[in-house]
Amino acid sequence: MKRCTFLLFFSLTLLISCNQKTSKTDNTVIEIAELLEIADKNIGNEFTLLGTVSHVCSHSGRRCFIIDSTGDFSIRIEAAGEINNFGRELMGNTIKVIGLVQETRLSAAEIDEWEKDIASEESSHAESDGEHCSAEMANINRMREWMKEHGRDYYSIYYFEGQSYEVVD
Repeated sequence: MKRCTFLLFFSLTLLISCNQKTSKTDNTVIEIAELLEIADKNIGNEFTLLGTVSHVCSHSGRRCFIIDSTGDFSIRIEAAGEINNFGRELMGNTIKVIGLVQETRLSAAEIDEWEKDIASEESSHAESDGEHCSAEMANINRMREWMKEHGRDYYSIYYFEGQSYEVVD
């Protein structure tokens, strides 16, 4: 009887442990560039990112931006979970963040409206800084190119909903 109870307990334990989902944060760190490549298929999934804090929003500290080691890729981190806010003292520090991939979509109509706003600003401020408007127009053009390449009527902005983080030495 004891042997039968032991075998039943062992079998149930094995069955339960084999059927549990494994977290994508199993201490494996994914690069920002790699995450951005797969973000569209992983909305709501959990990952661990490593990056250097390049900006902390000064108003509330509820978001920061991290960049990869090359400085070529960045992602916005929103405070959630255990994170109340990001302190300005994090600027320049490398952090490891566990969080969820999220997406905001800009519709073609919103982008068109943005372009109209730029055009009206430009015409009402003839002596304004042209670099600002040209940079915004370049962004709009890149968004439209991306939409065309991907056959979509919206532009995806991926960000990370940070659940916890730690400063890495």
